[in-house]
Amino acid sequence: MSKLEISLALYFFFFIGCDKNHAETHLNSTSKATSLAVDSLAGEVRVAATFHPNKFSGILSGLVSFVPNYHFLVWDDGRASHEALFVTTVSDSQFISALMKIGASPGNNLTLEAWDKRHDAKHPAPQTRITGTPISISILWENAKKEIAISELLDDSDGKGFDFRFGGNLEHQHHWHSGCVVCLYSCPGSKVGNAAYTIRDYMANEKRFRLKEAIWPHAGTRATIVFRAQK
Repeated sequence: MSKLEISLALYFFFFIGCDKNHAETHLNSTSKATSLAVDSLAGEVRVAATFHPNKFSGILSGLVSFVPNYHFLVWDDGRASHEALFVTTVSDSQFISALMKIGASPGNNLTLEAWDKRHDAKHPAPQTRITGTPISISILWENAKKEIAISELLDDSDGKGFDFRFGGNLEHQHHWHSGCVVCLYSCPGSKVGNAAYTIRDYMANEKRFRLKEAIWPHAGTRATIVFRAQK
């Protein structure tokens, strides 16, 4: 092999190697392989997603339909993706693994009865609050420089707010295959849920969360959902 051929081979190897490393460490919402970024030193996970206000509000093709208004972020292969506010290519198991890499611990305290017994007012399970490492969540719109809090996007009519916890609940993934990554309630199907509200609360007021009357991006806008483990 000539010196020129050796030089070209080394250049090709170096170029491909650098490009691969770049793809693995930078968030690119157009690729399933790079839609997830983990920074263990900063205790941060970033998930690429698309915004679907009409799905969340139940307004599709000019028709209004019932939607639960609690699916904040859902895997695009999950059954609940058609009614989620944000949809991502990141799967349930990938997301759980990412949070554990930044030191978050899942609570895994919710049973399926928390949902299945929701119509039984005397059953204690639907009153259970999700546990696990506290997680802060913010939204960074495409081309925006500043993150916004969920409270800036959603109206919480009861005013209990958002207390997100890493519930985990991986063992329930195959029961529903909902793909729910973030739920606005303490739901056994979620990977991160809101401890401020139980399933019992949901049954008492099914339309608690609504998009605020403000100008938000159009449907299909790309965003990055930023998760930070709280100590």
